[in-house]
Amino acid sequence: MATRRARILDVAARLIQQRGYEKTSIEDVIHESGLSGKSHFYHYFKSKEALGYEVVEHQYERFAERGLALLREPMIDPLERLGLFIDTLVALQLREGGAGASAFGGLAGELVDAHEGFRLRLRTVFDRWERQLEALFTELRPRLREDADIVRLSRFVIAALEGGMLTERVTRDAEALKGIGEDLRQFVASHLRDGS
Repeated sequence: MATRRARILDVAARLIQQRGYEKTSIEDVIHESGLSGKSHFYHYFKSKEALGYEVVEHQYERFAERGLALLREPMIDPLERLGLFIDTLVALQLREGGAGASAFGGLAGELVDAHEGFRLRLRTVFDRWERQLEALFTELRPRLREDADIVRLSRFVIAALEGGMLTERVTRDAEALKGIGEDLRQFVASHLRDGS
């Protein structure tokens, strides 16, 4: 049962990222998942909205496993970890044709004004991501300038990455995304004390 549920979540996540939540129907998910009918779908999820909520959580868990884990790696210098994290997101976005690194920005753009439940879940995702970055910048605190604001730095990293991924999806310009990644690394470095 767990394997079938995970398969449905994977299929739904892919369809929602390609088409958007509103344009992905339960029938699409049933067909692509190989389910025998609606009753089979409703055995796992009570509604399309419930499925959508679980897709957000499922995508966050994948993101945490594939990307955020780098931010917590204790054997790597914090600044190097941040660089690896940025490079990993850029590489995932480029490898998966603009559909891999972050599903959250697309869902936020589509749903936050129309569905309060999605807004709250996506806020939780961004809050978790921000806390991971804050923890990393806290480790870097002795090397940061005194006026460096850890919360603002964390939010800026997220905004730059999400904006860069959106830009790449719209323009299909891989070099622009790579440049945004490089500029982001330089921006963070500008907050280091001299010689750090």
